[in-house]
Amino acid sequence: MSDQGGGAKLAIGVAVLPIIAMSAVLMVMAGGGANASPNSSACAGGGTAQTIGTVNLDAEQMANAQTIVSVTAGRHLPAFAAVVAEATAYTESTLHNSPTQSDHDSEGLFQQRVSVYTEAVAMDPVKATGAFLDRLVKVSNWQTNTVGVDAQTVQISKHPERYQPNAVLAQQLVGQFWSAGVAAAGPAPAGSPSRGSASTASTPATGSGPAICAGGGGAIPGGDLAGKIVGPHSNNVAGTTTIPAGLVISGSAKGYLAVKFALQQLGKPYVFGAAGPNAFDCSGLTMAAWAAAGVALPHLAAGQTANGAAEPTDLSQAVGGDLVMIPGSDGTAANPGHVGMVAGYVDEKDGRHLFIIQAPMTGVPVELTEATEWSGEITNVRHIA
Repeated sequence: MSDQGGGAKLAIGVAVLPIIAMSAVLMVMAGGGANASPNSSACAGGGTAQTIGTVNLDAEQMANAQTIVSVTAGRHLPAFAAVVAEATAYTESTLHNSPTQSDHDSEGLFQQRVSVYTEAVAMDPVKATGAFLDRLVKVSNWQTNTVGVDAQTVQISKHPERYQPNAVLAQQLVGQFWSAGVAAAGPAPAGSPSRGSASTASTPATGSGPAICAGGGGAIPGGDLAGKIVGPHSNNVAGTTTIPAGLVISGSAKGYLAVKFALQQLGKPYVFGAAGPNAFDCSGLTMAAWAAAGVALPHLAAGQTANGAAEPTDLSQAVGGDLVMIPGSDGTAANPGHVGMVAGYVDEKDGRHLFIIQAPMTGVPVELTEATEWSGEITNVRHIA
């Protein structure tokens, strides 16, 4: 929107976004590993030895990774639970189901203590994953903690710093197998006790909502760089109210919650000054989305430029939940009148399609617009949390 009520300015003939490397914070290739063909609708692939990012994994490791995802999806837990489990298993055993006892009597994928878990559990990948998840869902605030905090709370390791660096790989593995795991699990039974604390609202139903291939855990530094952002140009109010198949939400736990809220508003009308629940203007949408994640923002696009941390306007560090400002129809570079929020991306054969969710203008509902439509106009990008 324009905070003055005029809506986003229609931009014709704007410059193409520069070829940039997109940050892979919580990045998951929508089409699988580095050797897989893009398949954004399923986020699937795997089955044999693969190179995931820069890590070579053999067939056993890939099979164990898929087992962890399948067990998690079978319990109708959020994908973030699988990310924590994958990162933990890779840290503890590099995803090899090792019978060799180390660190006292630890065995298996998660190096679980036989004296605590029993050997029958520790050495069975399905049971070991289940035992890990049983403890994970009892961790206070586990869905908003970082991967490293959750893993350490369950494992009580002497080296807690080792888990978080493996979270990017874990995200990529979950992205490889998550959609297939959810499809195999089917709908969650009503009142299912296996969902764990507060997981019901975080679990997308099969065939609806975004393909949360990236889970939505804590912010993760590092990772592989993705390809250039591609897409259409010349109409910054063009968009869709349908979530693209294979949409990956990257970013922090709070960013994930903000994006999830915003996606639930798709199709609702633009009304100047509105901040929900039935209509929104541009800053009203971003304000309400971040409020859902526990972060307060002012109801003004220009005012929101003072929040969070500045990021490059070429979107090279943009992740889910980041605010993107343009002048709009009656703002300026110094005092932008329109704001949207990075929602996520889809990797296709031609490159990365990055989407911004926005409440554009009167007559145009809340929609997803490809970031390339805002090429040459972006004045501010803010990472909120």
